[in-house]
Amino acid sequence: MNSYCRKLELIDDCVRRLFEILQENPTLETYRNSWKDKDSAERNLQKTIEALIDIGKMLVSEKQLREPANNREVFLILEENNLFPPEFMALIDRMIGMRNIIVHSYDRIDDAVVYAVLRTNLDDIRMVRGYLEKITISG
Repeated sequence: MNSYCRKLELIDDCVRRLFEILQENPTLETYRNSWKDKDSAERNLQKTIEALIDIGKMLVSEKQLREPANNREVFLILEENNLFPPEFMALIDRMIGMRNIIVHSYDRIDDAVVYAVLRTNLDDIRMVRGYLEKITISG
């Protein structure tokens, strides 16, 4: 199994877990009261976003594009080379921001924001994942 497939499977597994967490926590209050689900949601979001970034970095390297200075620039470079749609950039910015908050600010993570991502953005994550899969397959 190649590196792209492993990353795509990781995303699928994490998103499946995130949907399960959402099903088990129908309200923000139930989510707030479950430290296990909160920890799991945060970690699975982090892993998902990092896998998307990793796929982007692998594409930049494989296509021998310029070196990105940061995670956001990975997707800007892909966009500049017509490999990533500009309409996804706002979503990518939010994902990278969420990842940074989770990784660097554990004491300031807003449960309501994470829960809102679970309720409204998991399909967006799947959409970006699907687009990246198409790019990696078409090579």
